[in-house]
Amino acid sequence: MNKFALLILLVLGFFSFSGLAQENFQKTLQVNGRIHYDYEFLKREKSSDWFNGNEFRRVYISFSGKIAPKIKYKVETDISTGEISFRDMYVQYLAGKYGNFGIGSMTEPTGLDMATSSKYSPFAERAMLTAMQNFRWGSGLHYDNFHLFDGKAGVQLALTDNGSHLSGFKDTELEKGMNFVARFTGVPLQNKENNTLLHLGINYAHRPYNNLKFRPENHMGNKYTYLMPGADNRTFVGFELAANYQSFSLQTEYKTEEGNNDLGLDYSASSYYVMGSYFLTGEHRPYKKGAFGRVKPKKDISNGGYGAFEVLLRFSDFTPSEDLILVNPTQPDQIKNITFGLNWYLTSHARIMYNYVITDDHNDILGKLKGHLIRMQIDF
Repeated sequence: MNKFALLILLVLGFFSFSGLAQENFQKTLQVNGRIHYDYEFLKREKSSDWFNGNEFRRVYISFSGKIAPKIKYKVETDISTGEISFRDMYVQYLAGKYGNFGIGSMTEPTGLDMATSSKYSPFAERAMLTAMQNFRWGSGLHYDNFHLFDGKAGVQLALTDNGSHLSGFKDTELEKGMNFVARFTGVPLQNKENNTLLHLGINYAHRPYNNLKFRPENHMGNKYTYLMPGADNRTFVGFELAANYQSFSLQTEYKTEEGNNDLGLDYSASSYYVMGSYFLTGEHRPYKKGAFGRVKPKKDISNGGYGAFEVLLRFSDFTPSEDLILVNPTQPDQIKNITFGLNWYLTSHARIMYNYVITDDHNDILGKLKGHLIRMQIDF
């Protein structure tokens, strides 16, 4: 069965389920949003020049709710650049133990770091590994089911197009290929009483070709760009591991990318990260449905407390193949990042973040890139 036949069957199945809606249901509406305001100060070791900048990293406004007991919707846009761009923009049918069927723009299931919302991500920027994906969201068909094996495992699937979020994910060239993404996660160990958790996961993606562009875990610095001449599609495989023990959390992922071509060249790259988190004030990172969630201080500043304090450390690595370097001789043959972080959770919906990032991209002329990232964020 080809991808377009599968697409038609999924759409028909969705609307069949949707027809079961109850007309007398009281519709709901919820308004939410987030503001992330950043300062960045970047400098090369052997240079006297600083890059000093500030930006609204994210300004989201969203509307969500239900139009029937099992039909959910969400409309979310980002206006941080002064333009409207799509984020979550979907209708979803909630089929209980059979999972959830969605149509529209949703987060593609490409790994643990990407699945965790920016509202709850412990670092200001996600690890380099996530940049192997063009964009966090994809527009198309989505399915998830976290009821497998008595709720101890989950599966997520997505068939999405290649449209731009700045143009409403419009794609008039579906014949060039779509993105197929799959993720399977399991929780073989979980004890909510003492905040103990073991998460395992594997993910896969097949995509049409696109250049690999990313920044080394900052958002206002220079990008690296790797081209793959002659490649027509890309294949990704990723592995996930995370563990919680009371206030301590450990998380790691490994991912490979292969640019498929007929030239016999090895257009591949691999990336991984390892991070640790510890709450000095006794909190923990909540986990639900294959992702980490909102941290709630034991005593926030609204109740006479000082909030929650979290210290962080992350090491990440990106290594392209020799053939990929051969066709991109001006790009680094390896990039390593070390990030030290401190989070102050004033309340469960407000925090101040500080990251100190050291990037080693084998630049013998200018040396390592060092950066200070400061963020004030709220969500409502």
